[in-house]
Amino acid sequence: MAGTTGGRPPLLLLCTAQFMLALDFAIVNVALGGMQRDLGFTDSGLQWVVGAYALFYGGFLLLGGRAGDVIGRKRLFVAGLTVFTLASLVGGLATAPFVLVAARALQGLAAAAVSPAVLALIAAGFPEGKERVKAMGVFGAVSSAGFSGGVAAGGLLTEYISWRAVMLVNLPVGIVLVVLAARKLAADHHATRSTKLDIPGAILVTSAMCAFSYGLTVASDEGWSSTPVVASLTAGTVLLLAFLFVQTRVAAPLVPLSIFRNRSLSSGNGIAFLSGGVMSVSTFFITLYLQQVLHYSAVKTGLAFFPQAFTVFLASVPVIRLTERLGARHTLTIGGLLLAAGSALLAQVTASSSYLLVVLPGGVLLGLGVTVMMITTAVAATSGVAGPQMGLASGLYNSGRQLGVGLCLAVGVALAGIADGAVRAIPIDGFQSAFWFTGALSAGIVAVSVLGLRGTAVAQAAPRPAPATEPVTAPAGAAAAAK
Repeated sequence: MAGTTGGRPPLLLLCTAQFMLALDFAIVNVALGGMQRDLGFTDSGLQWVVGAYALFYGGFLLLGGRAGDVIGRKRLFVAGLTVFTLASLVGGLATAPFVLVAARALQGLAAAAVSPAVLALIAAGFPEGKERVKAMGVFGAVSSAGFSGGVAAGGLLTEYISWRAVMLVNLPVGIVLVVLAARKLAADHHATRSTKLDIPGAILVTSAMCAFSYGLTVASDEGWSSTPVVASLTAGTVLLLAFLFVQTRVAAPLVPLSIFRNRSLSSGNGIAFLSGGVMSVSTFFITLYLQQVLHYSAVKTGLAFFPQAFTVFLASVPVIRLTERLGARHTLTIGGLLLAAGSALLAQVTASSSYLLVVLPGGVLLGLGVTVMMITTAVAATSGVAGPQMGLASGLYNSGRQLGVGLCLAVGVALAGIADGAVRAIPIDGFQSAFWFTGALSAGIVAVSVLGLRGTAVAQAAPRPAPATEPVTAPAGAAAAAK
């Protein structure tokens, strides 16, 4: 199989790479104003600083995950990190809008190779049970901390240095990671070297995902009934149906449809879709509420997100232990209820609401729920998956979450009454509608957790180790994950 040999992969290295990707996904949003002023972006062109990344990341995730299984996860991880780092340098030095957008697109493409490789290396390197729960706990905590902390870091860097710092901050981290990955990750082992990549399937599914990503990206600016949006979403649907047809006809499909018989994987991906929507919609509208209604500056907005990020940090170890004790099904149910409670509280915002009484507690509840989602959903989505398909499972998980981010944000924007890109004039009832929508998504998480994961292996608590007659030394990777 295309994986690693020689023991467990270096968890700290892999999670640092994931943190950089998660941070980069969120950090740019607060810097958009500075980018527009310095480079002369139009209002419609500015959306592509975020949209280009989302388009290429979402479009190539599934292909990136499966490619890791076939050509080697270490190769893809190192190559993707190298491209991501170089693209960050180009973006940080950009002097024209098209250069920055191109750099962001290249970052998205590279992240689509790195992110599934990270999850696959962790899932393949740590056996199911307590060890994988702990390793996935570290992975999920780092991802959620990067996502939550990105807004805070973006505000500080933009206010006190420059928008360019949000791109260039990746450079030293990326260089160190590439060097360490080349040395520390075990060489790829090809027990299935004869496996070939399903090229027709890869072209169809990548084209479908790119079409969906494009339509969702421009929907808020062009309108849901506009020709570009209707055409791209229709094309995405047709291409996806063609892809599913091809998968039933080829000998070695890119995505064997039998993988979805794994109820834990299918339910985990459904929860990833819904939780990705909660995260993207809540972060987007909390940011706008702080800036438009409470008139916070970029740096003050960033600082307002610190309690949520700190909550993620504090809750990570308890969530890992809760998953071990209760199993993924009950833990995800609790996480969905926390997200629902945070959403319901934020839906009470008014033009004069207090940050301390409404936004802060609502954000903390969301932070707790997000921690559960990022840690425990990854456990469910990789349970019962054979080693040679771990990259595929990772790609499916990341694709599901990314589709949730794009589709649910587009729906949230529509429910808030934003049309033709008019994000500067959202009415209060628009904010309330958006937060009630995240509450509905959270209720969906509870339903899928209770019904979809019933009777699966991850519904049970992790088995306790048998008593030993002599002291047992914990594996280094598990010890690192538990800290």
